[in-house]
Amino acid sequence: MKKRSVFGMITLATALSITLVACGSKSSNSSSSTANKAVKFPVSYNNSAKAIKGGNVNVAVVNDSPFKGVFNEELYTDNYDNQYMSPAAESLFAYNSKFKFNNTGAATLKQDNSAKTITVTVKPNVKWSDGQPVVARDLVYAYEIMANKATKSQRYTESLQNIEGLTEYHDGKADSISGLTMPKGDNGDTMVIHFKQMKPSFGTSGNGYFLENAAPYHYLHDVAFDKLESSDKVRKQPLFFGPYKMSKIVAGQSIEYTPNQYYWKGKPTLDKITFENVSTASITSALKNHKYDVVYNMPADSYNDWKSIGGYDNLGRQSLAYNYIGFKLGKWDHSKSENIYNPKAKMANKSLRQAMGYAMNNDQVAAKFYNGTRSRATTLIPPVFGKDVHADIDGYNLNIKKANSLLDKAGYKKGKDGYRTDPDGKKLTINFATMAGGSTAQPMAQNYIQQ
Repeated sequence: MKKRSVFGMITLATALSITLVACGSKSSNSSSSTANKAVKFPVSYNNSAKAIKGGNVNVAVVNDSPFKGVFNEELYTDNYDNQYMSPAAESLFAYNSKFKFNNTGAATLKQDNSAKTITVTVKPNVKWSDGQPVVARDLVYAYEIMANKATKSQRYTESLQNIEGLTEYHDGKADSISGLTMPKGDNGDTMVIHFKQMKPSFGTSGNGYFLENAAPYHYLHDVAFDKLESSDKVRKQPLFFGPYKMSKIVAGQSIEYTPNQYYWKGKPTLDKITFENVSTASITSALKNHKYDVVYNMPADSYNDWKSIGGYDNLGRQSLAYNYIGFKLGKWDHSKSENIYNPKAKMANKSLRQAMGYAMNNDQVAAKFYNGTRSRATTLIPPVFGKDVHADIDGYNLNIKKANSLLDKAGYKKGKDGYRTDPDGKKLTINFATMAGGSTAQPMAQNYIQQ
């Protein structure tokens, strides 16, 4: 059954993912001097100096809350856990700068449109950090974790239900996923995915129609699905097949990584990597003291405060994410694991939602609050995927006249107090909730309310 979202949405802005890396000189390589210009950064830094043997790298993750610590690719729910997994977790598949798969990763993909299949083959010597090989059963197990109702994984989506038998497994009507086969057996190197329909985006990473990771069946299968997320094997001693392994975890605060001696590309040369949570309030002073070699998630709203700090290079690219305002259109039914749409919900009127979109001054917000490091979003596809996807779409630009016209035609009349009522003539009150964080969160929320 097709599920309807309980949230409508208006995209607000696409962001730059900004990272700082320590460099050899004391000069700053910021590429913009004016706040109102769109900022552009290089995406990489090449150090011409000879690589050292051993050494430690200290990485700051700018985050105002303790990280959750769900170190499983089928179960984590926020980008901070994803970043903390990054030295250890590696995708099965490699891709180029346009996110097209190129078969240079730990596994290869072979698509057969006539058979409606994709064959995944793990390369030789790809091993978990305990030395066990990555096998076909590990590929299938990742889907079982994701689709089993007991895990409550947020990765289970309508797109993945295009795999034969996935819905039946999720609903408890089957003990296995019929559309995932292992022609060489559990311990073989091959899994075949059988689809209901082939999709044009299958050749692009992040397409959402199949997973790009594996899960260690030999290590996790004895943990009940409903206990998996809270288990020590996920929280304290996770296994990955990437270049590093987690050797010390301080819950919510930091993680130390040491080389994975079984890494399929060869043992890494660094002795240790340390990732540590740092608040937005303290990261600038930490940079001035050169406490960290690399910094993730530099706060865009304070860009002018840190862009010229010496000893670092600013790297960035357009993000794979976007910000949006969501509208409540119903509720979540936990027993059925589905969204229940309410056509009579306060925000169910499309014209009301559109009017709010045209009343938002997102170009001004990007310039004032983010110093040019964000831009107004026009579609659900971030522009990092290419200009063509946005060529003919203007999105919601500021147009108060159009916003008022939409409300007039939809029956939202102005009362004597100057405020609009709903189409039934009743008082219209819209409650707005927003996330805390950073010095601009409150004034930006007030800006949207005033608009």
